[in-house]
Amino acid sequence: MRVFVGDESLYSIDEAIKVYLSSLNFTPKIVKVEVKDSFGYVSAEDLMSPIDYPPFSRSNVDGYALKSSCTPGELKVIDRIGIGEFKEIHIKGCVAVEVDTGAMIPMGADAVIKVENVKLINGNFIKIDKKINFGQNIGWIGSDIPKNSIILRKGEVISHEKIGLLASLGISSIKVYEKLKIYLIATGDELVEPGNSLSPGKIYESNLHYLYSKLKENYKIVGLSLLSDDIRSIKNEIKRAISVADVLILTGGTSAGEKDFVHRAIRELGNIIVHGIKIKPGKPTILGIVDGKPVIGLPGNIVSSMVVLNMVILEILKSLYPSRKEILGLGKIKARLALRVKADEHRNTLIPVYLFRSIDNSYYALPVKFDSYMIGTFSLTEGYIMLGPNEEIEEGKEVEVDVKKFDDSISIIGEEDKRILNLDTKNVLLGSLPASKAIDYKFGDVAVISSLFTEPIENYDKVLCRQILVNGEGEEIGYDDWIGMSKIVKNPVVKLKSPSTIYSLVGKARVYAPEGYIVGDKVAEECLYMIGISERGKRYLSTIKV
Repeated sequence: MRVFVGDESLYSIDEAIKVYLSSLNFTPKIVKVEVKDSFGYVSAEDLMSPIDYPPFSRSNVDGYALKSSCTPGELKVIDRIGIGEFKEIHIKGCVAVEVDTGAMIPMGADAVIKVENVKLINGNFIKIDKKINFGQNIGWIGSDIPKNSIILRKGEVISHEKIGLLASLGISSIKVYEKLKIYLIATGDELVEPGNSLSPGKIYESNLHYLYSKLKENYKIVGLSLLSDDIRSIKNEIKRAISVADVLILTGGTSAGEKDFVHRAIRELGNIIVHGIKIKPGKPTILGIVDGKPVIGLPGNIVSSMVVLNMVILEILKSLYPSRKEILGLGKIKARLALRVKADEHRNTLIPVYLFRSIDNSYYALPVKFDSYMIGTFSLTEGYIMLGPNEEIEEGKEVEVDVKKFDDSISIIGEEDKRILNLDTKNVLLGSLPASKAIDYKFGDVAVISSLFTEPIENYDKVLCRQILVNGEGEEIGYDDWIGMSKIVKNPVVKLKSPSTIYSLVGKARVYAPEGYIVGDKVAEECLYMIGISERGKRYLSTIKV
């Protein structure tokens, strides 16, 4: 008896996926894996950095740590700090300490001059002919990753770069969703295993080979079977597969032929939710459930299997995990620069970028400050651009971006605040300068800009006001120029990336931070204006309480 699948009742691809997923009640298992083995897994938790990275202010070159205000001039070298050494040295005047690349910077120093740029005098003095800039050749504590900042989101696919970051932060194991166990079955009297001789009327089996090669990287294949068109054998193999797998995928036997037994076996053992999809090739696809587990039937035609796997099945498999809206495999794309960039004078220079869509659906690349020790910046950003020696590109110009991934979730660009850090969004909280560029060029979803950075703003969607406090005595700790609070501290010895980095310096210097980060005396008030850039950004702001 032939069973025809009529065109009039077929679902579209999106409808079929939606109807099927709403019928499933699948909960992925959570397991703990070693970080070194976690590539390709989906994170089952939001993970925060347990330390500042770097965990101390470090020298980026072999040279001499000093106060930039003492240059040019002659300075006495009072000590030496090697990599891995700790010495309680406090530079209070115009003296220098010799340091290795990666060594701790002594307290009070705010710059390092390269060893090749000084002249040695009388053994323990150095002569510096030019002015050295504040912060030159220093990687400040937490300048890459502040302690307690989110480094891995629940639902994020773990990359090779992210593994390097987790290890750099001392994390040895993480919670992930166990990879789906998939069983593959091909059916058909006409099928012959490759490697055997082909008799008249027979064809070589290819679906299992294709499905296995396509799925094995991200999923665990726990069984492969080649069956003849026999209803009893098919039903028995389905039962066996369901007992060991999370998902069963069969090929062949889904259409209207007299020997198409797969749809009958699934119906007798469970339920068929969708039989037939508006797609060519691939119309007689089956989406069913047996013992609460997904059982999917693909047409026997190899091209149909390829099309349905890529357009339907992979979307279903990804949806069985709580996953983020990440787009992988974009390769190289064209994007416009949100900020000017400049390469090293003598070397090709890699510059990491975050990617955002603008309201006209084009891409913008936001470059970030970067040095070679910044594993966090490199792994958290979404791509990079390469510049030739001494090359300079102005903002607004088009560049080619090598894309690692693109998180198309709701994005928030601008100032950091604890009320924002808790939001499950794509947070790029690097200060008001990037936020102002997002507003100017209309990219991203939400901008957060400081009243200390800009003139009063009238048109905003939400506002967060907070007191800025000061704690401690001695040398002042300030912030990067992109951040609104940088306007408060006039002569900092350190410029931090964000208020999250302040904790390790409390009690050691005069520190400034918003309420909620430290206790202290009020020195200013700051309002953070939250501005919806895109329509979805405005809708999002209308639904949240911060």
